Amino acid sequence: MTIGRWIILVALALAASALPAHAAAPALPTLLLTPGQDAAEAAPYIRYAKRPAGVGADTLDALLAGPLARITGPTIHFGPPGTRTVLFLRVRNGGSDPGSWIFTTGRGSLKYFRLYEVAGGRPMLRVDGTDGREARDNLRTYQAFSSELVLQPREEKLILIDFLSENSTYMPIRIETYGSFFKDRRANIAMVSGVVLGVVILILLNFLFFQVTGYREFVWLAIAQGFFALNTVHSEGYITIFFLADKPLLGVGIEDAIKCGFAAAMAQFCRSFVRTATHFPHRDLTLRILIGAALALAALQPGLAIYPPAMRAALHIGVWFVAVAVALFLPFVGFAAMQQIGRQLWPLFVGWAALALFIVYAAVASMGVFTWLPIDWHLAGPVGLFESLMVTLALGLNLRKIQADKLAADAKYAQSMAERVAISERAARLAEEKAFALATVNSQNALLHASGHDSKQVILALNSAVEALKRTGGAGAHDELTRTLQSSATYLSEIVSTTISGANIVGAESDFVALGCFRAAALTEPLAMMFKTSFAAKGLTLATEIAGDAVIVSDKPLLMRALANLLSNAYKYTERGGATIRVAREDGRAIITVADTGRGMSDAVRTRLADDAVTRLRGDERVAGTGSGFQSARRLVQSLAGSLRIAASGSEGTTIEIVLPCAFAATTPVSIDELQSALTGWRLLDFDAREDFEAAIAAADTPRERIVALTYDDTTVTRGRLSETAGMMMIKPVCREAAQHPLFALVNSKVSEQA
Repeated sequence: MTIGRWIILVALALAASALPAHAAAPALPTLLLTPGQDAAEAAPYIRYAKRPAGVGADTLDALLAGPLARITGPTIHFGPPGTRTVLFLRVRNGGSDPGSWIFTTGRGSLKYFRLYEVAGGRPMLRVDGTDGREARDNLRTYQAFSSELVLQPREEKLILIDFLSENSTYMPIRIETYGSFFKDRRANIAMVSGVVLGVVILILLNFLFFQVTGYREFVWLAIAQGFFALNTVHSEGYITIFFLADKPLLGVGIEDAIKCGFAAAMAQFCRSFVRTATHFPHRDLTLRILIGAALALAALQPGLAIYPPAMRAALHIGVWFVAVAVALFLPFVGFAAMQQIGRQLWPLFVGWAALALFIVYAAVASMGVFTWLPIDWHLAGPVGLFESLMVTLALGLNLRKIQADKLAADAKYAQSMAERVAISERAARLAEEKAFALATVNSQNALLHASGHDSKQVILALNSAVEALKRTGGAGAHDELTRTLQSSATYLSEIVSTTISGANIVGAESDFVALGCFRAAALTEPLAMMFKTSFAAKGLTLATEIAGDAVIVSDKPLLMRALANLLSNAYKYTERGGATIRVAREDGRAIITVADTGRGMSDAVRTRLADDAVTRLRGDERVAGTGSGFQSARRLVQSLAGSLRIAASGSEGTTIEIVLPCAFAATTPVSIDELQSALTGWRLLDFDAREDFEAAIAAADTPRERIVALTYDDTTVTRGRLSETAGMMMIKPVCREAAQHPLFALVNSKVSEQA
């Protein structure tokens, strides 16, 4: 053969390969069968025609003579559904012995199906799928439309199938021996049983987890897995075989309803588990739309028999569209959830992605868009089971993550509680030390007052001795002794004037206050301890009375100093009876009265005491003192946003009334952040967290007057330090009612006026 002839043959071959699939074939090819062996792939030997007028003795020759298309790919697929199709397959026993095989289509749900054997130019009906009883018997025997094929040596038969599908024109035709055929059926039954059993176990586990945790996502996953189990059984043909052999449209409706139910349940599981409404609002809207579409399509399936063909086709395409849309959308949600919620959700993404790829591929291949795509519907069960396992694993990993986070949170909470207990114990120790120190100071103060009183008597005696020496002695007789006694009297007078009176201490004080919450008893009991000995030594009584429960928000040390000045005056000017401190709560205010049975004050003294310009006034020149006690007490009370007045004064005694704001039956402890939210325009800083406090002070853009320092340490040293950096001090633990104190409003108005 010359080179030119080779070129001509190659050109002819290329031209033949370029012909369309439906080009006319000169003759039907023959598939050779060997007895005892399975046949080769049938796709290359099949020819078919679309939209035939029908099959009969008078039309068979016309069909065979007309243009017949061939299968172009490895899968026996005839394009989009909805068109009546006739296929031909010629077979011959190529052996020397008789042979028998099973000719099977692998399909059990078709709107119209008839299988013929052509003998003598006449088609003989072997399987009639339009006859309900015959179709049911055939399907129960073979689990698909199948027929026994018996051929004598060298015998040839032409097989013809006339069918119409509303679902898919996929037709996996095979010719197998009896052993291979039933072996495949047993393997298929085992696969379906294993998948269904695995899914049922997962469903039971999900309901068990729901009973334990109460999370609804387990219920939605169980429902989705239930639909998947039904789809596995239905897609393998078992529901059609045993129940719907003569109802193909009902089988299609059930299949589409199952798909819609699975898509809706899995999408709702995604919404519940990932909480898309919170984390991904836009994706949640898409899922709700898909769920609504799936439910609407499922609700329309019972009426397939009365719908026109165009509507049935549209519904079927809509079901596939929703199923594919959900399958494609869920992996994106799973990936986003894995990034935002936690990488423990990686099985969610893997499972949804695997199912999405399979559904998309199966949808494209089943609809006949590309007839050359291979299809293996038996993989639907294992792929779906893998997806269910992955999603369930994601739930388990997420529960483990939640449990681990809970344990970590419990550990942190326990550590925090231990730190709080330690702080409380430290605060309790500090409080005890403070109380002990305050009691010591009070005792020392009482001793100072008592010793001052005794010193006054000594001073009087020394002065009397000096006067006596001056009167009785001659000139210069007792000069040295007189000077010594005079010097001693002067020195003792200076000591008494600096120890008894609080004027020197008060005069050095600023307007800096430290607000705290304390009960009325914490105010009166130290005062009683401080002055009780002095009053008793003078034959006087000192009583305290508290009417009801009263918790005061104020500066306790400053208030005690003011009351100490008033009690000191009562001690000085009372010769019989005694004094009483009363505390009552009225309309959110604390009413404190100090009443004594002393000699009282004249109207002139009372008038001058009411004058703020008067800083020092001695009520009785016969009693030693600086005369600043009352005015100092009033300034202290006013610095606490309170008022002090002389309620009554006469021969029966004097009653002084102090009115303070912010008195409550009980207070509510709050955190610093909660108190901060109630104090607009103020900056609260925790002095006990020293490093953070100093950093905040250095970087603060808030005026010093609006800074409140919070601490447990209520000492003179701390007050002095904080008075240089803050406008106010607050003693911990703080209470919600402290925000109502008028001092905050007063400071705000002063700062506004300065601005």
